[in-house]
Formats: sequence, structure tokens, C-alpha cells
Amino acid sequence: MQSMVSLFTTYLPYFVLVLTLLVFVHEYGHYWVGRRFGIHAEVFSIGFGPEIFGWTDRNGTRWKISAIPLGGYVKFLGDSDATSATPTDEALSPTDRRRAFFSQPLYARAAVVLGGPVANLLFAFVLLTGVYFFAGEPFTPATVAVQADGPAAKAGLRSGDEIVRLADKRVDRYEDIQESQFLYWAKPMSVEYRRGNQLLRGEIQPHYCERTDRYNNTLRYGDLGIDQYIRPVVGGFTANSPAEAAGLKVGDLLVAIDGKPVDYFSRIPELIGSRGGEPVTVKYDRDGRFGETTVVPIVDKVVDCAGKEQIVGRLRIRPAAVTELRDHGVIGAMGAGVRAVWGMTSMFYTSMGQILTAARPVDELGGPIRIAKAAGEASYAGWAGILNLVIALSVVLGIFNLLPVPMLDGGHLAMYAYEAVRGKPLSLRAQEIGLKLGFALVIGMALIATFNDIRLLLR
Repeated sequence: MQSMVSLFTTYLPYFVLVLTLLVFVHEYGHYWVGRRFGIHAEVFSIGFGPEIFGWTDRNGTRWKISAIPLGGYVKFLGDSDATSATPTDEALSPTDRRRAFFSQPLYARAAVVLGGPVANLLFAFVLLTGVYFFAGEPFTPATVAVQADGPAAKAGLRSGDEIVRLADKRVDRYEDIQESQFLYWAKPMSVEYRRGNQLLRGEIQPHYCERTDRYNNTLRYGDLGIDQYIRPVVGGFTANSPAEAAGLKVGDLLVAIDGKPVDYFSRIPELIGSRGGEPVTVKYDRDGRFGETTVVPIVDKVVDCAGKEQIVGRLRIRPAAVTELRDHGVIGAMGAGVRAVWGMTSMFYTSMGQILTAARPVDELGGPIRIAKAAGEASYAGWAGILNLVIALSVVLGIFNLLPVPMLDGGHLAMYAYEAVRGKPLSLRAQEIGLKLGFALVIGMALIATFNDIRLLLR
């Protein structure tokens, strides 16, 4: 019940805001390119169904907001419907024929169709470039802390090693490792890593892991048995921290726990994991002076990758931030923006391919409810969270529409490619069959996504 209330009070307003913005960008891409070729747009609509309000500009285009805020369209002169799939049967005057969509040369029609997805990708690129130029590009070094007896340890890695390639992909930062963990759950990964002046190679066999985050989203990934290599400096405390109660302060460097050295932050759970409720002696360095205190870790319950519940001890401290911000000039920021958009595009198509080949479960397909939920969750992170969501969804909207499925922009482009090769368009009968198949496929995906969304909401 609480999830349903949150959907309408918190998630839905942000969803409508984000979706309206991205649909406008997408459809304006079609409209802008069409205008460059002299094509007349009869209607520019945000949403479907009955018009709520609108106006007609001096060029005769009706701009309107419609009742169902789940998309939008541009209807060009000569279209039989809002999909621009087939021409109208109505007779057009010679003047109107020159301004109609279907009377344009093939390259012009293809450019108009491509304009929508490209607008979304460019929008994401511009936002990313602005963020990287003014605020810097988030960067976490790819130096890792290796868990004892984990997959990485069995492959020969040690704490302090720097991963430079993983799964045949270059690793520039720790975030690249996380992307590979998301894409490959159980597939062996080739790895190259630097240890001092040595460049070593090996293969990691990840463990499949499934967890649920605080928003009840299911996270699936390949556990490599590694963490970020973070100095064991206290960066902050969470609520009811026994470490704070014992006198530790932000900035303290933890040196040892019960006489065992704390080499890196993720070593702390290994040393106190089984000591919940038992006193431990913590040695620390505070501004060059050593001190000691006794802490009784709070008993906590966690669920491991196998779904087994375990009792662990917690100090409830946060590490000091290790993510840096790389400063970029305009060109550097543009390059970082291109890399980020390309990375998201690659992840999307790889994930879709895995779903189609049953390598990834179909329950990862999400629809409007899941997007609304993500929008609401992003709002808790403030404008930075919403901006990140807008960027990610803009990329997804652009590249999803490029899939070669009739009804989508990619389906139109596939038909134009056929026309370019054969020298004539598909027959109207073939186009109608293609549209029906495409409609069935899109509706089928929407039903699966909605079913997944409802299951997520009712958890």
C-alpha cells in the first residue's frame, strides 16, 4: 500500500516531468530536421489522446498537450497517421505535395526519422559535457582490495593491484569494473592488472549474485571478490554508530583491530564480521598521534549472494570519499561526454541481446511504473540525481527507438535501407504486415514490462 501511495505522490510527478522533457526533445528532433527540408508539420503533440490545450503557430502547425502523457508525435503533411508509416489516400495539391513527407527524397525522409533519436543522444551529450566542464568528471581509481578466497584472489590478484583491462575492455576507472560486473554474471573474464612495474594477466570466474537494494529493486551482477581500495579513514558515521560512541572522530585513520592491521577500508568487515556484540580494540592515528579505544560492534543481519542470512558486526562508519573529479576543458569534456554516451549505448544493446538470448531474465524489462519509481528515487538525491536520470533515460529513449522494429524509428530506417538497395519501397501490403508485427511486438514488450513493474511495486 505504501508503494502505491509513493507512486502517485512522489514518483508520478517526477515521471511526468522527466518524460515530457525527453519526449519534447525527441519529437523536436523530427520536427527540426523536417523543417530544414521544407516539410510541413501539421501537429506537434506531447502525449496521446484528446487535446487538453494547444495553439496554432503562424506556419499552421498545431502545438498541443494531450491527455495521455506516455509519448508524443509529429504528424507531417501527407501522413496517414501519427506514425508517419504510410502516406494518406487524400489527394494533395502540387504545392502541398512538395511540402509532404512522403514526396521527399529518400535521404530527407531518413534524416527526419533519424532526427528524433539523434536529438536524444545529443541532448544527453550536451548535458554531460556541461557537467564535466563545470563540475568535473567523476573518477574512482581502478586500484582494488581483494577479498580472501574470492574469485579475484583465486585468479592471482592481490590488494593494491590496478586493473587495466577486464572482459577484453579497457578499464580507466573503478566504474568500468562495475559495468562489466553488471553485464557478465558467470562468464569467465580475462583480466590484465598492474602490480608495481609488472603487467600481469589472468582469468576471473565471477560468482552470480542477486541482491535487493533499499528501494526493493533487484540487482544482479557477477561478484569478483573485490572492493575499491580505500584507505581506512573515518569519513563519517551512520545512525547509532558504536564507533562514534566509543570516541572515534571523522579523519581518524584506523591502524589495527585486535592487533590485526587494517590495510584498507573493506578489511574492517573481515576483521569484525563475526564479532557482533563482542568488544574489539581499535587502534587509530589522529593527526599523527596514536590512540586506542574499545568498540562493541552492533549486531546486524545480511543476506549473502546465495540468499542465506548471516549475522555480522558493524562499526557503522563511512569511508572518506575516494571519487575524484577530473577537470576538463571544453574539448576534454566533449570527449568524456562521447565516452559516457557510448558506454551507456553499449550496455543497453548488450543487455537487450542477453534478454533476447535468455542470458538475462526478462523481468529486467521495465516500463512506465519502473521509470516513475526511478524518477522518484532520483529525486531523493536532489537535482544531481534527477539530472543523472534525465541523461540516462535520454540515451535509452534514443537508442531504443533505433531498434529495427516496425513502429519504431529504427523500423522506418530499415525499410528505407531496403528501398535504397532495391531502388523501390516495400509494397504497402508488406508495410502493413510489418507494422502489425511491430505493433504486436511493442505491445507484447509493454505488457511484459508492465507486469514486471506491478510485481516490483507489490513487493
